[in-house]
Amino acid sequence: MNVLLVSPKSVVGGLESLRQGNQILQGLLFVAAAARDAGHEVHVVIADKDSVDAYIQRYQPQMLGVSCVSSTYPIAREVLKHVKAKYPKLYTVIGGHHATFMYKEVIAETGVDYVCRGEGEEVFPALLAELEKGNTQPDIPGIVFYRSGVYYNDQAIAIMDNIEHLPKITKDLVAPEFDFSPKIVSSRGCPFFCSFCSISAFYGGSYRKRSVEAVIADIKEYISWGYDNFWFHDDNLTVDAVWLQQFCEAVEREQLKFTYSAMSRVDTICRNPELFAYMARTGCTLVSIGIESGIPEVLERMHKKINVEQIKQAIKIMNKVGVAHTWYMILGSGDEFDTPEYIAKNIKFFCRLPLGFVLVSILTPFPGTELFNKLKAENRIRHYNWEEYDIIHCVYEPLGITWQSMEKMLPKAYIKVYLSKGWRVIPLFMKSLKNKAVTPHKIAVALKTLFLSRVLGRDFSKVLRKPA
Repeated sequence: MNVLLVSPKSVVGGLESLRQGNQILQGLLFVAAAARDAGHEVHVVIADKDSVDAYIQRYQPQMLGVSCVSSTYPIAREVLKHVKAKYPKLYTVIGGHHATFMYKEVIAETGVDYVCRGEGEEVFPALLAELEKGNTQPDIPGIVFYRSGVYYNDQAIAIMDNIEHLPKITKDLVAPEFDFSPKIVSSRGCPFFCSFCSISAFYGGSYRKRSVEAVIADIKEYISWGYDNFWFHDDNLTVDAVWLQQFCEAVEREQLKFTYSAMSRVDTICRNPELFAYMARTGCTLVSIGIESGIPEVLERMHKKINVEQIKQAIKIMNKVGVAHTWYMILGSGDEFDTPEYIAKNIKFFCRLPLGFVLVSILTPFPGTELFNKLKAENRIRHYNWEEYDIIHCVYEPLGITWQSMEKMLPKAYIKVYLSKGWRVIPLFMKSLKNKAVTPHKIAVALKTLFLSRVLGRDFSKVLRKPA
């Protein structure tokens, strides 16, 4: 079967604005590779409703699939509506976190034939096999379809038992006019249950590792393509300290020369300071860590399972080991601590610490999360304009501050946090550029955004939007 997979052409802001161009979703590449391995002809493109026709004409697909997150769902929705109207005989499917949790809405709004709830590497090829047999109503858990008022196969999210042998991503999966930066996957899922995070909801708390040998093989493959700087796509690379020790040993033993970035947690850093020093010696240049808040009550409500003293200790460790570090900060908590006083207290906490980079966002209730369910039950979600679920808009009604004031706090928080660094911000940028922890593009976007919003008074969220 000929398959066309679409990664939505995004114009949203938020953290997406720091990326140059549009990125092909990594999960979509794995699904494409799985379908290819099952004997299908697969092509991956970046498109919107205005450009998708050209790819349909070029590749003549029998199946068109789209993947999206909440903020790019409106683009995916328009693609699917356009395709269903113009090519009614073309099978369609959508996947990703947003579709997994909002499948009923997605089916109603787009007329899509199938929704993949969960991981697609196994169930998508199974769907294609059934369609080739002429079975348009397959019994595949996680492949949801709607018939006569009934949603079929929607009882569970499809999660693979074993991810050791993920299909191999290759360059020929992607249309020649597009490129992608390969990311490394050593694990999927997260054993923690932060209230605002869709990862734990999507994976149900499951956490699966690949062997060191499999990950090293992927890295060697991508190095042969000419890449030497990677982002670990893991939600938390450092959960298994024994595995990470073995990984660093393998990198050192095989004398592999590359740099990489990853995500971690405060408590893991505190327990394993020597391990992070080892990571620095074997190529790690940037670690991203979610603090979210310096207010103990808020940390408890978010189920972060860390405390203020651990935060301070982790910062000291990261400064000592020589790895650049980015810390995530959230404005808002979704409860009685959403007041100007508590928000100002949180900003002061971040200003007082010798942090590296800080990325500030507004608390966002993503579908499937405990936070989303709580705010929805309390009738405090303002709207479902999904393009504004980009972590720079306040899409819920705070209890002790207006949503407009919350949004105005975001650029102010950035200014205060980075001004508090004083002259230290210059060597921070210079060192991070030298070791490839950040790119000139990211720094340029950050400086341009602050100048346009604070000096020229332009709307912060509009400045961050990508050109169409």
